[in-house]
Amino acid sequence: MPGIGSFCVVDDDRPISESDTASNFFLATTSGSKSRSQVASEFLQELNPDVQGSYRSVPSLTQITDWKTALKTDKPKSLVIASDLESKVLEVLSQECASGSIPLIIVQSYGLIGIVRLQVTEPTALLEPKPTNAPPDLRLKTSFPALENMAKSIDLTKLESHQHGHVPYPILLIKAAQEWKESHDGQLPGNFTEKQEFKDFVKSKSRDYNQELNFQEAIQNAYLAYTERDVIAPENLDKNGTLNRLYSALHTFMEQHNGRPPLNGSIPDMTANTDWYVQLQQIYKDQAEQDLNAMIQLVGPEIPKDDVATFCANVYSVSQIQTVSLAQEWKITPDFETIDELKMALMDPYEIPEQTPMLWYLGVRACQVFSSKYQRYPGTLENDWESDIPLLQACYTQIVQHYGLHDQELLKSHATGICHELTRYANAEIHNIASVVGGVASQEAVKIITGQYIPLNNTYVFNGIVGVGGVYQF
Repeated sequence: MPGIGSFCVVDDDRPISESDTASNFFLATTSGSKSRSQVASEFLQELNPDVQGSYRSVPSLTQITDWKTALKTDKPKSLVIASDLESKVLEVLSQECASGSIPLIIVQSYGLIGIVRLQVTEPTALLEPKPTNAPPDLRLKTSFPALENMAKSIDLTKLESHQHGHVPYPILLIKAAQEWKESHDGQLPGNFTEKQEFKDFVKSKSRDYNQELNFQEAIQNAYLAYTERDVIAPENLDKNGTLNRLYSALHTFMEQHNGRPPLNGSIPDMTANTDWYVQLQQIYKDQAEQDLNAMIQLVGPEIPKDDVATFCANVYSVSQIQTVSLAQEWKITPDFETIDELKMALMDPYEIPEQTPMLWYLGVRACQVFSSKYQRYPGTLENDWESDIPLLQACYTQIVQHYGLHDQELLKSHATGICHELTRYANAEIHNIASVVGGVASQEAVKIITGQYIPLNNTYVFNGIVGVGGVYQF
């Protein structure tokens, strides 16, 4: 995939079996004495010859004590994806990734339940989160000289009707706001009544409102004339990190520029004639370049210019992500805030309460505890699988207490049914469930690698029984 420089497949050193080929089309029994990791690596390599692929076959994943060497994580930027590992292996791997500040994505397909867990223990900057439905950064309230000069150069009263209906709406709003301030002691609309009156004022400037789409767009975006977004820095920034340096430079920049951050430089599509739209586009682009150059001078040479440019372009939505490690989640009782959030999730259950994804996550966790305790998964006894149900229920109770949810009636009333179903699965991997969680995991991997979009925080649970999912923070 784009952004992947190299990969390494690590697995137990054992020959490929028929059951392997039944669940993984990257494996084939005709591969002779080759290991699963070698065959998988060779087939994956065919997807993109420009990516360097490798593998490592080990006697047993449970015996690895030096995961850094096993994973060959000597690259400047690494990501580990763990697929259906035993809990004791996961715990050691989680600790190793946490100590090495390596992002970890854990994927598990257990019967009809799928889980994707993201572990990012060090604060990681999200410079390009790409938020949906974000308002455009047109800077109409504070404006800047080049934009004001363009607005002054257009006299609406002297335009022909066709031209009048193709004046860009930012210009319409700037001119309307200037006139409004002249009759309102230099103040822009402040309360609900004034804002409604301002819309009526803008509408009154049209010649035929039903035919002039630019005025309709101006009404829809009238709020841009009297409001502007505030920059909110993420909490707990690393003092020596890139994001902290960028925000320190931003603070200085805003002190020097009337409290406003660098301009984004892009404008949305709008009704306008070509000449005016191109002129407006160039004005915003030039101002954004000026702001970017000023920021680069403030930041200094330590941070790449591309990172500064990305930061400036997304200054209102830049954030960071940090999660607890899986090992910490398993060992330490969650804090009160996390417990309250989990309880809130249980107070708004799925329409079939027992199918709420959260309940099944706790059930799979109980299966992992069962596996550690009995060295096998529940339901794997050939002739007496049902005898594991009460044993799994005991593990389920233990897990519920660990997460501070022992007083939740929803969990108490459905524990038996959930444990019965999970025991029946006997740790089977089903193609369609694996496909769903594999797709989710790949999306999260791309987010972490590219630094684009917002990764999940931090556990996605897919209930394939009814086809619903939920995201929970531990």
